[in-house]
Order: sequence, then C-alpha cells, then structure tokens
Amino acid sequence: MRLRLGVFLTLIWHCVTYQTDENGIPVFTSKAEMIETMNTVTAEDASQVKTIIVLAYGNDKCEKHVESMGMRQVMFEMVTHSEEEFGVTGLAAAFLKDKDFGKSHSLKHCPHLILYRNGRPIVYDGDNLHLRFNREDIGHWISSNLKSHVEHLSDETFEHLTQASTGSTTGDWMIWLHKSTCSDLTAVWEALASRLKYSKVVGEVDITLNPKTAERFSLTECQSILLFRHGKRYTYTGDAFDVHALANFAEVSYKNFEYKIVKPPLSPFDEKVEQLTNWLKTSEYGLITLIAVSSLLFSGILFLVCQESQQMANTAEKKDK
Repeated sequence: MRLRLGVFLTLIWHCVTYQTDENGIPVFTSKAEMIETMNTVTAEDASQVKTIIVLAYGNDKCEKHVESMGMRQVMFEMVTHSEEEFGVTGLAAAFLKDKDFGKSHSLKHCPHLILYRNGRPIVYDGDNLHLRFNREDIGHWISSNLKSHVEHLSDETFEHLTQASTGSTTGDWMIWLHKSTCSDLTAVWEALASRLKYSKVVGEVDITLNPKTAERFSLTECQSILLFRHGKRYTYTGDAFDVHALANFAEVSYKNFEYKIVKPPLSPFDEKVEQLTNWLKTSEYGLITLIAVSSLLFSGILFLVCQESQQMANTAEKKDK
C-alpha cells in the first residue's frame, strides 16, 4: 500500500495549529477555518490538491457514530487509493466538527459527506450514509462529480438557453434563483443536478447580479425555485429543501402546483416604455411630468384641429366667391 504523502503533507503543513486524527487527516472545528485552509492549499499547490472530501459531523453523538462505523479509516483508505481505484488525482481529506455546518447548507441528517471541487461543494445524497459508509459507492460518486452539472445563467443567456417562453425545446429546466445573501443551498443544488442530469437541466441564477431576470418573473423573495416545462412555470413552495424533496418536485409533484404561462422577455423598446411608466408612477415628479406632457399633447392637438378648421373655412370662402 503506497501512501500519497504529498497530498496529505501539503494539507497538514498549512494546518500545524489544528488537530489531526491518527492518520494525519486534519480535523477542523469551523467551516470558516476549513475553507480558509482549503483556499490556501489549492492556491499554492493546485497541481496536487484539486479536490477535497470532507466528512462533517455536528455533535458528540454523531462523532461517536462516525467512530463506531469506522468512517475515518474508510476516508483514509479511499484517499490513499483514489488514483488507482477511482482514477481521481489530487484528492485530499478533512474532518469537520461544526454544529452549524448542516444548517448553513440546508442539510438535515448527520454525518454529511461533502466534496469540494475548486471550492464548490456537493453533498453526497446516497441512501443511508449513516448505516452504510461504502468505499466503492463513495469513490464512484466522487469520480462522477468532479465537474459541476449546474448551468449558470445570466440576464443575457437565460431565454436563449432555456427557451422558457417557447415551450422549453431544450428540455425541462429546474432553476434556483437567489440573492447572494440567501442561505446556502449550493451543496444540495449540485447534488440535485447530479441526480437529474439525464432527465432535467438544472440551472442557477444569482439575481443580485442579474436583476432583469428577477424583474421578469416578479421575484421578491430571497430565493425561488422554478420549474420550466412546456412553456409553463411552476414555483416550488414546499418546506423541505433536501435532494429527495426537490427531485420529487421536478419529476412528479410539480403537477400538484399551480403554474403560469411563461411570457416572452420584453424587447428593448418595451423595456424603455416600462421604465418610463414605472418612473411616472413612482417618481415625485412623475405626476407633474405627466400633466405637463399631457398639456403639451392636448395643446398640440388643439392647435392642429384649429389650423385644419381654419384651412377648411378659407377653402369654403374661396369657393363661394
């Protein structure tokens, strides 16, 4: 058995002040501490450490379960043999004991297995992780998810890629639209994209950076989950945000939700008209401007009518002569 010491030592070198387990794998006590170390490692030695798998547990009871199931040893063996068994290079491991980690990622059950690829997390959604911590299953999951399956959309690309208003000829789209300050659903959303990759296109829009898309669908909440299917828009209003609940909505239960017909996006001219209309409605000078413009238009029309009447009168007078 050949231990890939380079990967471990690179990580441990930056973690000298942190606790490690018996195999030398770092044990962090906060997500912020872990992320800071990850960023340092991947930035300084990206050729070696590309992907980091994290086993997170939030309390003593969960930690005891991790110990009794031998999860630490499985993690060690998996990283040690990742290249020859799963074809994954540059894989490192870490443990995280942080009671707030699951909540911050909208995760319920403990422990959580998270894979970070270039800083972007995906949660393991295999069945019964707390009962069956299988090295082969997890290794296959890692090798299948080294790249993200989420499509990132913007104001400019949304309609072109989704074709939402024309019947979604590119397929059904499940899209998470959120502000930068919302609770982090990234790890779950990545797992959903992985699960649905053969049946749906899973997308994401940061509406803080793309306000036109938010305006188009009248989004006022911090985050919204929409399914676009055959020119219709279904809004998820459920309370559960785990992978199973969201996948069920995308594939089955959306039929139980109300839908709206997706209207085409506004043309540049329509946008200008709408902006002017909104300004007239909301601006303190809007009413004054509207009255002034209306008066000018009325005066102009009245002038034209009077001029036309005068010309008709002059023509009639000439004929009488």
